[in-house]
Amino acid sequence: MKSTGSVRRQILQHTFSFFSAILAALILGILLLWLDGKAPGDVLNSAFTSTFASNFRFANMVSRLLTIVLVALAAAVPFKAGIWNIGGDGQLAIGGFSAALIGFSLTGLPPAVHIPLAILVGMLGGAIWAAIPAFLRLRFRANEIVTTIMMNYLALLLTGYLVNYPFRAPGAANAETSLVQDSAVLTRMVPLSNLSTGLFLTIIAFLIIYFLDRKTIWGYEWRVLGANDEFGRCGGISDKKMRFLAMCLGGALAGLAGSILVLGVYHKFILGMGGSVGFTGVLIALIAANSPALILVVAMIFAILQSSMVGMESKMGVATEFSDIIQSIIILMVITRSKLWSTISKIRPHRKPYGNPG
Repeated sequence: MKSTGSVRRQILQHTFSFFSAILAALILGILLLWLDGKAPGDVLNSAFTSTFASNFRFANMVSRLLTIVLVALAAAVPFKAGIWNIGGDGQLAIGGFSAALIGFSLTGLPPAVHIPLAILVGMLGGAIWAAIPAFLRLRFRANEIVTTIMMNYLALLLTGYLVNYPFRAPGAANAETSLVQDSAVLTRMVPLSNLSTGLFLTIIAFLIIYFLDRKTIWGYEWRVLGANDEFGRCGGISDKKMRFLAMCLGGALAGLAGSILVLGVYHKFILGMGGSVGFTGVLIALIAANSPALILVVAMIFAILQSSMVGMESKMGVATEFSDIIQSIIILMVITRSKLWSTISKIRPHRKPYGNPG
């Protein structure tokens, strides 16, 4: 009983410190805006109306959330297995282009065939792109941090060539492909918004990852390898196989994010459409300690921040880059929360044990 109570207390302390760090970062951000002459009430009102005042704005925030959650999971799954995946941007780009290629090149297919085919090919493209640095790491011990970052640039250059030359839309002013066929378009859930039925695909992907993590032998072996790979090998776990699978699964999730952007938001592949969301996903995975549930919470906070900044820029003149400042503060606060909590615990007066005189 005592041990169980101690574990529960540690979980509660961890949860409380996690959310306290995020709340402190948000309060600090509001304080910075106040020092710049922005009233806190106006800041909160502008942030709320920019995100929740209409179905359209809320839908766009959820659409942004879907991409962030998927790329964060794409980083978290390999991280959990002890292999780094910093290549979410490249995997998203390759997956998105692969889905677009199927979307605009195949004609005469019913939506029930065309959409799943495009999505599966997009996920396969992301998985293959992730498999390359995974193979180099597991076969030749090449540093996967370096190779995945390099693969991001290679993906940008490769897709840049493809959409500027062989697959550029006729007469297009930007580097983009032709529109995908109507049979490959994901249904828009809120008129004129970016939210599509990709929402349900993301929910399914999230539940699958959560199930794999908590209820299957794969999740157990990933956690063991991430904690102590030598112990895992001694216990009979095939570390190379499981890490390769984790990396490919991460790439498939990033490819799914790219496919949803192509089929549900832009209806074509646009060069650089994902921005640097892959690095955002890496940060969220680290903040959330690779926990799918916490990833959802942190990703929601980041999505709300990014959506709020759009309205705050037009209403209050707050630069959109301020959301990056808040996100950086959140990262610093969460990373240092254990040290801060330890310091608070030391300076807080401790109660004497019951029955101990003096």
